[in-house]
Amino acid sequence: MKKNTYQKGIFLGCIICFMSTLASAQVNYKIHSLFVYKFTQYIEWPSKSVEFVIGIVGNSPIQEELEALAAIKKVDTRSIVIKKISPTADLSGCNMVFIAQNQSSHLPAISGKLQGKPILIISETNDGATKGAGINFIIVDDKMKFELNKGSVEKKGLKVSGDLAKLAVMVG
Repeated sequence: MKKNTYQKGIFLGCIICFMSTLASAQVNYKIHSLFVYKFTQYIEWPSKSVEFVIGIVGNSPIQEELEALAAIKKVDTRSIVIKKISPTADLSGCNMVFIAQNQSSHLPAISGKLQGKPILIISETNDGATKGAGINFIIVDDKMKFELNKGSVEKKGLKVSGDLAKLAVMVG
């Protein structure tokens, strides 16, 4: 078994464990950040820029968790850079944009602004994957899961791994 395939198998097992863990009223952003990092490995990115930039729109505890991951992890050989950005900023320098729940009203506008650009939008709001996010964190039956709008992601020129799609709640 190839090392990469073995690592993916371990990740899939961890995801299943996390998804079966009961969600509390308070969101565990450490787990969210691990998911966000792992998404980088299950999506094929057309751009191989020097840095992999994750923009955070709004105030969210995920920023601190992602910064801790960025200090020790890479996307392929690229350093990870976490940037706090406003919803009206130029987001074209990002590879991913995470929209915090407190900024979810900006999701449709951000999605429109990034239409056709190879930038994955991740949200954490009701119906986020139908409102423009490619991936949206949700709680179903007290379990953390994520929605995937594969068609929306692929329209941006990003290719989603079948393994990731199998774990997602498919939308769109």
